[in-house]
Amino acid sequence: MLRLIALLLLLAAPAAAGAPAAAPFHPSPAFTPAGPAAARGALVWLHGAYDTDQFPTPPPEQGWVRHMAALGYDIWRFDRTPDHDPLDPGGAALLRGLAALRADGYRRVVVAGHSRGAFIGLAALARPDLADAVAAISPAAHGTDPARRPAAVAAFAARMAAIPPEPAHPARFAFATLRGDPLEPGADQRLALVRAAAARTGLRLLLIDRPADPVGHMGGYEPAFDARFGACLAAFLDGTGNNCPGG
Repeated sequence: MLRLIALLLLLAAPAAAGAPAAAPFHPSPAFTPAGPAAARGALVWLHGAYDTDQFPTPPPEQGWVRHMAALGYDIWRFDRTPDHDPLDPGGAALLRGLAALRADGYRRVVVAGHSRGAFIGLAALARPDLADAVAAISPAAHGTDPARRPAAVAAFAARMAAIPPEPAHPARFAFATLRGDPLEPGADQRLALVRAAAARTGLRLLLIDRPADPVGHMGGYEPAFDARFGACLAAFLDGTGNNCPGG
């Protein structure tokens, strides 16, 4: 009960100075926001699913996010309730929050997430008017049961099919899949779907495809991921870079 109260207090905390409210988001306590007039843009981080018995508060941002803050981005969080985290309503809530950030005056908006948060974040690809770039690190939402893999790939395919052509201002999409991830339903299938979506829509891609290191579903949190991909991933999302060597 105390952990639940602490989480509710965190989610209800007022926005930090310089950052207007943008429900359902709140500014990350790990970074100091400059506000939409001064910031280069806003990054919204979506964590994966978590168990409050092990983590009383939502997981932190992955280490590479600090590169976005260094570029001048305000870091926002979309923290969801652990036992009530549906995909489609989560995506709709994400889009409402992105619209609020745009209305507040952020010139560039980036969505990034891990695991279930990354899968929810894919909804932003359907609205390039609201999100300039999306980073999905090991997106997953269907568990480890092999029987559910076809449904997981089909759900991912639906997210790719929802991306509209945007020839004038194509969005950027960074997609990372790591070796040894028990939640990956089919890396080759999903990469083919991403490439097909890019060919159809003009989506700009950065693919981190099963590098030697790091590995596993939580590999995006490893220092090796930040060291190898952090700076170039941030540059890609910022629109000033196009690739990560060795990805």
